[in-house]
Amino acid sequence: MENKAFNDQILEYQQILKNLARRFTTDPDEINDLIQETFIRSLKFVEQFEDNPRVVSWLFVIMRNIYINQYKRQNYQNQYEELSLHYNSYHISAEPLCEEVYDKRMMLEEISNILEDMPMAHSEMFNYFINGYKYRELSDMYGIPEGTIKSRIHIIRKTLQRALSVKYDN
Repeated sequence: MENKAFNDQILEYQQILKNLARRFTTDPDEINDLIQETFIRSLKFVEQFEDNPRVVSWLFVIMRNIYINQYKRQNYQNQYEELSLHYNSYHISAEPLCEEVYDKRMMLEEISNILEDMPMAHSEMFNYFINGYKYRELSDMYGIPEGTIKSRIHIIRKTLQRALSVKYDN
């Protein structure tokens, strides 16, 4: 019942959050997505803020962090696409590039195979990390200490380096 009361309290703030979300974007779909993601994240930490008079400011901080992380991920994606497009258009007709692209595809396939051989949680964690998630976010997501996340990412990187160096170093 406590969660139900907290859910009702949060829903009372939906219009306030909608107004605050307009600081970040004017797209109604993005605003609704931002509010929904804020509610989802807030429910993870419901115990910390039950009966707290500053729930709106807490929700706003969550919303702001979600928006910033999404913005960073989108920027990384756009930069990658621009570089990829530029690289491919610049080198499209070069013969050595064909071999190089083939080698890179083979290497990416090898990386995928290595990650598939790892425990599902480790490969999933590494993919999240590559896609821009911070150690702190992964720690919250998996419910384990940040130091453990750093150690696992480090071990996965070293495993990949060793496996790829054996195969691709001459």
